[in-house]
Amino acid sequence: MLERVKWSALSAQQRLVLGALAASVSMAVISLADPKGLRRLERLRGDIERQEQQNRELREENARLARTVKELSAPVDPKALEKAAREQLGFVRQDEVLFKFE
Repeated sequence: MLERVKWSALSAQQRLVLGALAASVSMAVISLADPKGLRRLERLRGDIERQEQQNRELREENARLARTVKELSAPVDPKALEKAAREQLGFVRQDEVLFKFE
């Protein structure tokens, strides 16, 4: 069984180690309770996840734009050029009527 040890019975080195342990535990508790501690870490992890999601979306957009550039590069595919003109510029043929719903 563990017996309670009196502080005065400990050597100077043992008191130093126990004091350092108590200080470390105190600092850990304060760090976890501090708004800049664990809560900040969780908030930063959320920020990282949101940024990674945004990066994935931008990579997909870049890939889509690269495909569009490739389609419109020489030699030009007339169908791809017409599709781009219709989608991006709103062009229509003379015999077509455009209905725009907003």
